[in-house]
Amino acid sequence: MHAAASPRAERERVTLRYPRRAWVVAAVVAVLTSCVALLVDQWHTRLRLAEAHARARSQAAVYADALSGAVDRRVALLVGLRSFANTTRTRRELEEEFSLFAQGSVAGTEGVRALQFVERGRIRRTWPLVGNESVIGYDLSADPRAPVRDDIARALATGEVTVTGPLDLIQGGFGLLVRQRLTLREGFPDLAAVILDVPALVREARIPDPRSGLLLDVHDRDGRHFAGDSIHALSRGVRPETLAVNIADGDWRLLVTPRAGWEATIRDAVVPFRLGAAFAVVLAALVALTLSGRAAQLERRAAFAGSQLNLALRAGRMGVWEWDVTARAVRWSDAATEIFGADWRTVADPIAEFYARVHADDLPRVQSVLRETAIGARDDFMLEYRLTQSEGELRWILAIGELERDEEGRPSRVIGVVSDATARRRLEDRVRHTQRLESVGKLAGGVAHDFNNLLTAIIGFGELARDRVSELPESPQRTSIRDDLQELLQVAHKGAEVTGQLLAFSRRAPSEPTQVELSAAVRETVPLLQRLLGATVSVRTELAAGLPPVWIDGAQLTQIVMNLVVNARDAMIAGGEIVVRTVHVPAGSGKRPLDAPHGEWVCLEVEDSGVGMTPEVQARIFEPYYTTKEQGRGTGLGLAVVYGAVETARGVVTVRSFEGMGTSFRVYLPPSRDSGAGPIRVFPTPAS
Repeated sequence: MHAAASPRAERERVTLRYPRRAWVVAAVVAVLTSCVALLVDQWHTRLRLAEAHARARSQAAVYADALSGAVDRRVALLVGLRSFANTTRTRRELEEEFSLFAQGSVAGTEGVRALQFVERGRIRRTWPLVGNESVIGYDLSADPRAPVRDDIARALATGEVTVTGPLDLIQGGFGLLVRQRLTLREGFPDLAAVILDVPALVREARIPDPRSGLLLDVHDRDGRHFAGDSIHALSRGVRPETLAVNIADGDWRLLVTPRAGWEATIRDAVVPFRLGAAFAVVLAALVALTLSGRAAQLERRAAFAGSQLNLALRAGRMGVWEWDVTARAVRWSDAATEIFGADWRTVADPIAEFYARVHADDLPRVQSVLRETAIGARDDFMLEYRLTQSEGELRWILAIGELERDEEGRPSRVIGVVSDATARRRLEDRVRHTQRLESVGKLAGGVAHDFNNLLTAIIGFGELARDRVSELPESPQRTSIRDDLQELLQVAHKGAEVTGQLLAFSRRAPSEPTQVELSAAVRETVPLLQRLLGATVSVRTELAAGLPPVWIDGAQLTQIVMNLVVNARDAMIAGGEIVVRTVHVPAGSGKRPLDAPHGEWVCLEVEDSGVGMTPEVQARIFEPYYTTKEQGRGTGLGLAVVYGAVETARGVVTVRSFEGMGTSFRVYLPPSRDSGAGPIRVFPTPAS
């Protein structure tokens, strides 16, 4: 045996445990916070780099627009020249005016080196001529440079402005060729061209601009550098931003990167952030160290409260559910899933699935209550409705819900519990059925008792009158009176039998219970049964041996057997076989009648293969005068008498029947040693 720890030792153990746990928690929090800080720092660095790239692109876009604007302003010369050519009447007039127009354009616009006329692929006129003599008569269609030939062909075919270059010019230098179709009139030049000086355009766009803090580099379509900072300055292992310049069909590229590098542009934003992250790591570790002991205590309390709640819900056979009104989402516990008999958490629309399983008679009421709760018309509800489970079984569900509202008073969610009310509803129905039968029994017993007294007097005076008539001389009149009296006595005796059955049902008839061996009593009754059934129906017995005796009136037992067999015969219109069996039901057996007390039972079963009964008929078969037979074939007292006799013997009678599949009645009787037990309520219910 181990000695129990003293209260002081237990306190010391608890006191030591929590600081140790606090340091562990603080260390874990510090590590996790550091990892988070590193991840956030990486994210923050990437975000700031992205912002730096965006700023550089925004700055570079100004220079790209300036460069394309410088070219566009000079391209406008061609537009004016083309408009002038279309209004000139003669070629001579066009050439005279071209000299004046070209002279003014070259002199007044920086970067315009020359204007040209091209006719049938050859350069025919150029201004200024000095320095450009070598290009007169040059065949452009034979130019070895493919871009030159392609752009000329496109300008002639579409009339669009084409930009070629930058490239080395025939007359020397580094320039840009801009061409546009001039006119389609015969004898006039085909194209007008303007030669632009690329260095002048770059200077006008201020590329590079040292004040911008950026390295700027301009490339052509082949990736060739032709303006700006040297390409070596841009290729120091840093990825530059690239912008398309709207020149030469967007084939020019402007490369940009900060002169100090990308990391330097974000240093002022990253360093304070990293210092703050380090402070957050230290602070988180201190907070975790301080609160870990308190957290452990709260965890124990929460776990205890959760276990107590689960125990309470399990003891009450209840499940918890929650309905998010705004999101139309429903959540429920595993216990609620068992009560519903289906798991709807995997279906697309659990609310529609729920409505599909609610009984049709209860659906309008359920929908109305839930709709009123969802719109805030009511704050709580209590509903009982029938629900079909996945196995097809119909169950009664009790649902209690309460509405919760948000800060603005609008409905937000409904929370509640559900429970299976099937057993309670069945018990209530059975209690009502038993009370109805008891009231009917009392009424029938009172009427039968009074009527039995009247019949006794009628039979006595009838027999006295019959005896006195017999003393009169023989005559036709005496014979007629005697026959009438005999008929009267027969009817009175039949009435006495009926009142006897009513008295037996109401337990007001005298009974003399004795110990009866059930199998022997049934065996003695079989010959009489066969005579009652006729030729088309047979009786087969399965009688158990060694059954404990039961405490019952022998005459009432015979009446029970005969009434059940006759009822089975009437259900087999086309004939068949009736099985009468006796069975021993020991204590603890699963064959015990539903809701009957625990203990030992002796069972009498009468089974037929007749037409069976509907659930509605089964609910009323033990009511006096209730019968499904045609008029004149039954009094409706046979099964009522069985009910009264079984209840008198402190037994239970059950029925199990399906339409077209026959019926099985079971009479459970307590052994004689249990005859002193209290009264047992009797009601029709499917056998277990």
